[in-house]
Amino acid sequence: MRFRFLSIGFAIVLSSGMVSQAFAGGQPLSCYEQAVVPAAYKVVQKRVLVQPERRRLVKTPAVYGYQKRRVLVQPERITYRKTAPVYQKRHRKVIVQPARTGWEYQMRKGRKILCKVQYPAVYQTVAETVLVKPAGKVKVRQPAIFSTVNQKVLVRPASSHYVTEPAVYSFVKEHVKVRDAQTVWRPISSKCAK
Repeated sequence: MRFRFLSIGFAIVLSSGMVSQAFAGGQPLSCYEQAVVPAAYKVVQKRVLVQPERRRLVKTPAVYGYQKRRVLVQPERITYRKTAPVYQKRHRKVIVQPARTGWEYQMRKGRKILCKVQYPAVYQTVAETVLVKPAGKVKVRQPAIFSTVNQKVLVRPASSHYVTEPAVYSFVKEHVKVRDAQTVWRPISSKCAK
């Protein structure tokens, strides 16, 4: 900027001198013309944030498995079973008529005589059913009943943890002005054409 002011001031001084010389009919020693120097730019790489750093929760589900397990279906128990009575047929000799004495007529040598007679006892065999073992009940042991099942078991519990994701940056090209446009006086020739 200071250069620009100096250039403008120098131009004014030159203009004044040249005008006065022209009007005075003097001979110019050097000539200058106004020129516009365009603004100057340069390309720079600029780092820009695309995504800031963040924390993300990561959840891990529980892991299950299966294992065989023996389970009780019915416990051991005691029951009672009825038994029928036991009978047996037996034979027994019973007296039908006991021994006795009596009188009866007998013929001996053509004569009829009355005799006292001994009569033996009379027996008879009879069958009878006798109870050998009465009705009852018998204890019966029934063992426990087991079964094998597949049981779901926890192998690893569910968990969660945080993961830090770093920030994401990108580089973009940007044109940056390093000097404004300016008007300067530049020499055109050591001898000025009339």
